[in-house]
Amino acid sequence: MRVLMLEGGIPDRLVRTTLPRLVLVPVVFRLAMLVQALWAAGFSGPSVLWTFAVLHLVPNVAEAIWVLRGSPAGTRLVPVADAGFTALVTLGAALPAQDLTITSITWTHLMGTVMLWTLLRGALAGALVVGGGVVLHSVLDPASSLGLFLTLATALVASLAVVGLVGASMRFALGFGEQQGRAAERERHRRDVHDTVLQVMESFAIPAPADELDPAASLDRVRRTARAQAMRLRISLEHEPAGPVGLHQRLRLLAAEMAAEGLRAEVVVQDDCGPELPEETAMALHDAAREALRNTLKHSGTRRAVVSVEGIGGGISLTVRDHGAGFDVGDRRRGFGLENSIIARMAEVGGFARIESSPGLGTRVVLLAPSVLSLPVG
Repeated sequence: MRVLMLEGGIPDRLVRTTLPRLVLVPVVFRLAMLVQALWAAGFSGPSVLWTFAVLHLVPNVAEAIWVLRGSPAGTRLVPVADAGFTALVTLGAALPAQDLTITSITWTHLMGTVMLWTLLRGALAGALVVGGGVVLHSVLDPASSLGLFLTLATALVASLAVVGLVGASMRFALGFGEQQGRAAERERHRRDVHDTVLQVMESFAIPAPADELDPAASLDRVRRTARAQAMRLRISLEHEPAGPVGLHQRLRLLAAEMAAEGLRAEVVVQDDCGPELPEETAMALHDAAREALRNTLKHSGTRRAVVSVEGIGGGISLTVRDHGAGFDVGDRRRGFGLENSIIARMAEVGGFARIESSPGLGTRVVLLAPSVLSLPVG
């Protein structure tokens, strides 16, 4: 199976994780057929039948436990141990008088062995087990060799079908995951461009009183802002952060960034609030708050805002409040910034955003995020 799946481009780590679980296929098959055989015998057979039933049951349960514990040695040793035990069961079944139920159990065990070797070692190994089983059984009961061969060949074909289905399912899942990942990466790229380059360019277009009073100073401010943003982008592209940056520090840097662009943002953080937040959550809160503050700078008509952070049950609440012009939330169409830079960003970390505003009464953006990520981000 390893060869078939890796040829399809499936990572080796995923194959190693999935491969041992395939032992459950022959184990479940054997147990189901055991129940059927005992049911057909009326659960009242001789003691020798129940002896074979127990011998059939115990190793199958042991195989499942051994492999599911995650030991790499289990995948290597289980097929060998299983084949040896199957040979003993086949020899033992020839000692008592012929019993159709015991024969059914023995054949079921042989079929499970063929399936096990085919799933874990490939078609050639399964074919060799078929040949060995037929040879062993022909010595004990030559009359049934053809029937056993057809039965074991059916188990081999069924196992190959399982291999094909599992491989196709894994390839489909990987392809779908890659497609979704590329779409999410494109969306994150669009959001980053919107939140950095586009926002800075729009801030340059916002008129300021100093433009007419002191054009040289205004031009210098634009240049300094452009230079600072270019440096920030270069650092983010070329260097990874030395360590996690907490929400407190991010918000302080955000307030300084907004001050340079003409918005005074007062940051109020509750004591011991948010120091242990995951890096992804702190980044999402910071970036969503920055988008809200940029909207205040562009649309509210005020140069003041308040950012407050407090702990809530199992998470963090961050509020951006201004007393500017406000707007009618019901009438205004949500743009890219609200939908992607705020609402979608919070949804990625398992939180949500609420925008409250009315004409003349300012705007309040409430960001809620859990303190623990339930799913990985990115």
